[in-house]
Amino acid sequence: MKSFSPKDLQGHDGTNGSSAFVAVQGKVYDVSSSSKWEDGTHMRRHHAGQDLSVDIKSAPHDLDVLNRVPMVGDFQPEQKEFKTGKRATVEAFLQEHPFFRRHPHPAIVHFPLALLMVSTLFEILAISTESNETEWAAYLVLIIGVAGILPAIATGYFTWWINYESAESPTIRQKKKLAWLGLLWGVFAIAIRTFILVNPLDFGDPLLLLYLSLVICLSAVVVTIGFLGGKLTFPYE
Repeated sequence: MKSFSPKDLQGHDGTNGSSAFVAVQGKVYDVSSSSKWEDGTHMRRHHAGQDLSVDIKSAPHDLDVLNRVPMVGDFQPEQKEFKTGKRATVEAFLQEHPFFRRHPHPAIVHFPLALLMVSTLFEILAISTESNETEWAAYLVLIIGVAGILPAIATGYFTWWINYESAESPTIRQKKKLAWLGLLWGVFAIAIRTFILVNPLDFGDPLLLLYLSLVICLSAVVVTIGFLGGKLTFPYE
């Protein structure tokens, strides 16, 4: 049975008429005949020519789906050795607990994304109904949402370091800039609402318009960050 190196496997990515091979747990499978792997891409997320041993652990199916396609060889991955330093310690931990390689950032980032959009919705409802209670709820949700930005940034940088070796790309650069901008705007908006605004429903106060603009723009920022994250997870043309 043939032995495949990572370079060998990359030559079978299912594009330009090539066969589509994937590696899982040290074995190489030919998925060319599967309708789920058209043009070497599965679910617009996974690509042939790669080792998908980690990815398949989060798939909505078991390993037995591989019994439907032929096994064509063994896979010999290149071992990156981190003998000393923080990277070695982290890699050793991730070998024992692979869940933490990819999942913490997507799990955490959804909280500020959702809460900051809800805060904007509550502000609009408060204005339309002139409800102090709804405005207060919007303010509290804003605080919780902004508090969630920093953990989202931290886990994002961790994921970037572990899975992308801190390699830059236009999408990642945009995400980083918008994340820090969102945190800055969020803290500024909370400071205005907490220490300056006397009546948060008084449209005679020009600072209220500044506050509302920050809240709405913050919502737009987090939506854009979510969109960019989706492009990294589900690439498309």
